[in-house]
Amino acid sequence: MKKIMATAVATAFALPVYAADVTLVGSVEWSLTDTNGATASAIDSEFNINASTETANGLSASATLQGNTNESDGNADGDTSVTLGGPFGKVTLGDMPSAADSFDDKNDYSLVVGTSLTAPDADVRWTLPTMSEGLTVLVSYSADSETGGGDAGAHTGIGVNYAMGGFTVSAGQNDNDDGSKITYTGASATFGGLTVSVESMADDDQDGTVTAKRDEKSVGFSYEMGDVTLFGSNQETEVQDAVTADVTAFGVHYDLGGGVTAFAESSSDDKNASLDMTAVGVKVSF
Repeated sequence: MKKIMATAVATAFALPVYAADVTLVGSVEWSLTDTNGATASAIDSEFNINASTETANGLSASATLQGNTNESDGNADGDTSVTLGGPFGKVTLGDMPSAADSFDDKNDYSLVVGTSLTAPDADVRWTLPTMSEGLTVLVSYSADSETGGGDAGAHTGIGVNYAMGGFTVSAGQNDNDDGSKITYTGASATFGGLTVSVESMADDDQDGTVTAKRDEKSVGFSYEMGDVTLFGSNQETEVQDAVTADVTAFGVHYDLGGGVTAFAESSSDDKNASLDMTAVGVKVSF
């Protein structure tokens, strides 16, 4: 019996093992906020477990498992997915940013305050092979019931991003099966430590009945001075051509080294003074 067990163990260790590179990245963030005298503290964490390997016929394969303790975070793009890459480009399956949401992070400087442009995620995204240096073209698709639990319903979309030097321009559109669409355009330019960005997203079916058109427009900047980064942004939201939010945010981030960032931020909404907020905190990334 002992010989049989020893043989079984030896055989198990002799079986081929598929080698994969596995990495863990993430962050933990603590913040203290004051909203018109009401204080609150929060600690949020997120992580990605990334694994990559190669098939016998030379295709690249990778998987991402994401965890987030702040599920209401509007800045979160995508979740768990697998990606296959080869001469055909890259096909990502699972939960990932859709065409209208793949390039919309140009003004997402804030860690706590402010708002950001968002569009529902997709189930399938195909990034086409590179046709020209700096040019990225992708298409996306989601079923009626999405992998990531999104609320857009079925859609097909196309997105384009072109980067040259310090300049980037982007556009994307999701065409939903109900006849509505979400359209995104954006651009950014970097001059030394200064980056300026503009973005716009329009949703002509914001409430699912093709009666509440929603437009979001934002401008912003960030300026790096050594370990210090300053940022500012303004986002205006219109529903049925009436301005419902006009949020201005400013902040300073200080890189302490080793993945540690201390920050102070503030935001105000010209349409709702009760939402004015200040925040301080620290973020550790790994």
